Amino acid sequence: MKVKKFSKWSTRILLIVFLALVGIGGLCRNPYTSNPNLKLLVGDTTTKYDSIHCSNPVVSMDEVVYYLGMDRDSAGDYDFAIGAVYSINSDGSNNQKILNGNFNALAISKDAQKLAVHPYSGSYPNYTPDSLILILRIFDSEIDSYPISKKEVRDIEFGNNGQMVYYAIEIFSYPSKTEIYQLNLSDSTNELVFSSDRLFGFDLSTNDSIYFDSIMARPQINPIQEEYIIGTYGYERYEFLLRNTIMHELDTLPDSLMPYYDGCVGYPYWFPNGKDIVFMAKPYSEPSGISSGEIWILENVFEQIEK
Repeated sequence: MKVKKFSKWSTRILLIVFLALVGIGGLCRNPYTSNPNLKLLVGDTTTKYDSIHCSNPVVSMDEVVYYLGMDRDSAGDYDFAIGAVYSINSDGSNNQKILNGNFNALAISKDAQKLAVHPYSGSYPNYTPDSLILILRIFDSEIDSYPISKKEVRDIEFGNNGQMVYYAIEIFSYPSKTEIYQLNLSDSTNELVFSSDRLFGFDLSTNDSIYFDSIMARPQINPIQEEYIIGTYGYERYEFLLRNTIMHELDTLPDSLMPYYDGCVGYPYWFPNGKDIVFMAKPYSEPSGISSGEIWILENVFEQIEK
């Protein structure tokens, strides 16, 4: 009887220890994978693309996601997105490269007929920005090239009629400077519409009013509830920010909305439904701490915010 008792007790102890170790191991690896609203779209687990650094996703009205991707060995340590243009359906199907080259500042028109990018010449580590904006017509894959005033483009946004493109120039001098230009696609003219001796992120409202933000490098206005602006500190940081312009509030969103507790996120972009976002995430990895960017979808953002 004593032997039988000892056997049951030892079995229970071993089981408890095993479950504890599994729990701790899972916690150290990634505590937020249980969030059913987080969905990996492109990243290290999709082995065909595990060497691609992904960033700057945007999404069309028919929920096709476009993003920039480049060979991880050529990504360097840039603080903004750069790469070729890829497209993928929001269900993860039909992932393909649609425009080869090195680009940043990917944007999509409201009618989902055009993409805009800013091209770079050269190769890593000596990329050189060009004084051009390229417009890719999605329906026929034709490309139109437009000269622009300056090279240091950090963001592009389409106006609502698709004929006006706004682009932000960051000048890192003393003091640092932001300039926003309007490019008219019908006649290729460029017009300076904003200038400041500070660095600002910007987006356009539904009536083409320019929204400025001194904290978020890539603020994105919610298409349904325009008082809500989502973004991050700078281009890539450790949490999402949500600004309410009516209540004059800036909130840090819960860590559970991020795929990795020790990684970073960047470039959040609203789906047309105003509920979901697509964004870039980077897990932390040893020894360098630098990982390839992945593209994720977070559904039901507002339902998960702690009130």
